[in-house]
Amino acid sequence: MKKGWLQFLLAFLLIAIGLVLVLENLGVIDETIYFSWGVIMASALTIIGLKLWWERITGNGGSWMFGSFLFIYGALVLLGEAEVMTFTFGDVVRLWPLLFIYIGFGIFPGGNKPRFRVEVDTDGGDQKAAKKKHKKQHMGIGDHQYNADNWKVEPMDLRNVVGDYHFDFTKAFIPEEDTPISVKGWAGDIKMLMPENLEFRMEAFVKAGNISILGKKTDGINRTVSYETPGYREATRRLTVAIELKAGDIRVDRV
Repeated sequence: MKKGWLQFLLAFLLIAIGLVLVLENLGVIDETIYFSWGVIMASALTIIGLKLWWERITGNGGSWMFGSFLFIYGALVLLGEAEVMTFTFGDVVRLWPLLFIYIGFGIFPGGNKPRFRVEVDTDGGDQKAAKKKHKKQHMGIGDHQYNADNWKVEPMDLRNVVGDYHFDFTKAFIPEEDTPISVKGWAGDIKMLMPENLEFRMEAFVKAGNISILGKKTDGINRTVSYETPGYREATRRLTVAIELKAGDIRVDRV
């Protein structure tokens, strides 16, 4: 186990013990059963499960299935120790219906399949660009701005759970090549500002929300908009963009 893990676990347990002591001094808790080994083990399972689940969401490994199971199991044991409900370590067999939920998510249509794939042309001088590694960012929650002066555009594979993206390509340095950009998220807004002389192709999908690309608008459920500038196929400096949102708005303007 990594040192960071141990520090995280120790910090959480110290905070939990401190909160329990405060509640006990205030008369909210009148028993010291919360410091039993069962509570410590259940707390550890809950923390480990939450961390595995979070790592899966942020794209840093982990397992949402195993993580969520440990979190639910540990939380229920804690509730049992607090006498909020009847549940002990031996009651793990009562959680067998979770198997149906996990199997259901596993076979959900399109659940793990990417809807868009961005490809780089490999004709002639684009061979070098095709071999470039994508800039990957797997974020959990938060907004992201790409609007600094002369920021460098490079291949991107961006994913987010909840948050907005703002791209201002009028301020960017865009190389003389086909640059693929993929943005995926569960909930949030994505806004892009394109310069007048930039050629690009856009594939945008939103499960629930609005899409507006240079005045081409659509809204509702399961909406897709495809757009390609007139000079895209002949241009050497261009963007190939794929955007997918579960819920939110996608807007692309030009100045």
